[in-house]
Amino acid sequence: MVKILKSKLKQGRRRNRSSAVSETRVRNSSGKFINFFTLDANSASFDDDLTFVYRENVLGARRENKRLFGSPDGSKHMTKLLKSESLGAARKR
Repeated sequence: MVKILKSKLKQGRRRNRSSAVSETRVRNSSGKFINFFTLDANSASFDDDLTFVYRENVLGARRENKRLFGSPDGSKHMTKLLKSESLGAARKR
């Protein structure tokens, strides 16, 4: 007889970002902090670094949408508008 064990899997530690990606935090004209990433285009791990920055930007945008609209996908009105625009563009072709 097979015994089934249930347990949560431990999350592996994230691998350290290389020094080719740096994060800078500055204040904008209204006094709010903004973060931005700088990449080294000549680094050996440029693909991984770019993927990391893209993933962080998407997470930040989804967090902001959740705060503003209550949904990570944005407002329902904008979603409908974008869908109808893309269908209209496809019909014109």
